[in-house]
Amino acid sequence: MKIKNKKLKFWYLFDFGLSAYPTLILTFFYATYYVNNIALNGTKGASEWGFTISLSSFVTAIILMIFLSRRKFNLKKRLSINYFNFFFVAICLSISSLYFFDDREYQILPLIVILISFISFEILNLFYNATLHKVAKKKYQGYASNIGWAFGYFGGLCALGIVFLLLLNNKLNFLPLTFSINFVGPFIAIWVLLFCFPLLNIMKNVRLNINVEFKIFSFFMHKKIKNFIFSYFFFNNAIISVFAFASLYASSILNFKQEEILILGVSINLFGVLGCYLFALFEKKIESKENICRCLVALTLLTLVLLIIEEVHFFWITALLIGFFIGPIQASSRSYLSTNISSVNQFNNFSIYCIIGNICSILGPFSISTLIYLTDSLRLGFSLIPFYFFIGLVFLKKI
Repeated sequence: MKIKNKKLKFWYLFDFGLSAYPTLILTFFYATYYVNNIALNGTKGASEWGFTISLSSFVTAIILMIFLSRRKFNLKKRLSINYFNFFFVAICLSISSLYFFDDREYQILPLIVILISFISFEILNLFYNATLHKVAKKKYQGYASNIGWAFGYFGGLCALGIVFLLLLNNKLNFLPLTFSINFVGPFIAIWVLLFCFPLLNIMKNVRLNINVEFKIFSFFMHKKIKNFIFSYFFFNNAIISVFAFASLYASSILNFKQEEILILGVSINLFGVLGCYLFALFEKKIESKENICRCLVALTLLTLVLLIIEEVHFFWITALLIGFFIGPIQASSRSYLSTNISSVNQFNNFSIYCIIGNICSILGPFSISTLIYLTDSLRLGFSLIPFYFFIGLVFLKKI
């Protein structure tokens, strides 16, 4: 596929680069590494990890509220892209520092690093979402959003594949080098730097509109937004929880080793690319809402099945299908919001969208972490996920 629009090309590459962070650090690699190699025990580590993600989301929400309170903090009506450069530098430096934490001598410091990097990741995602209308016309935004998400999955897939091969080389020695697990953090930092910088650079003179007359109340009263936001609040709790605990579930319940989790991550990302691409084609024919609805039905059923699975090959099938649907639901949600709000309100609305997403990042992992802590069972903790998906479907049907 030849992309003539240079900004759109770099917009796709931005997701290609940034998605390596949640894929390797939050979901399929460092989360498991922290629980198995740094935390005192698996259950305590899973709980600590969930609480860290929740705290990170809370701090992010506070920062975004400061953006929305621009008149009190003397922010201008047009926000410079340079505001986001600080968080770009922060994510690169913080994940690079993971190189220094590799055993149980460090309990809190790795979690502090994750907190800083997660906050930076969320702010950069706001920049990415709020610039969709800058790189694609309204009628193509649904298609562009899904293709962008596909690029993100493909970027995570490539990064996972490279790390897997480098770790495999430690056993087979087909390359004249040794790749320590410590290098995963710096590797992702370089990856983010290479693929995310071009968009920040080409848009350095672009300004994002801030509507000074914007009222948060009006966002929730918008006839096409109100029930969607309630739906998004619940199903995003489920999505965040899946990403936060997926590798922990595989390693703790089904005894997956690190190499198997990496292969699982590669496979899920591959199905994610396929799902986003196919749903991008659907976006040309049907509304984003219908795509979201189909994904919610599938994810509710699949996560219910996940709770009762005992055999590994059934787990693989279910996990791959979850990967197929979980990307398109996020891409279609972004395009639904972008196409139903005016361009002058894009930054304001996506800021609230991001705040709601971060509240979900607090509630989802926190509620599951608490249930895991109280019951000492990952399966019981995971039972909240299909419940959140179903409630999201109920609200979506009211639109």
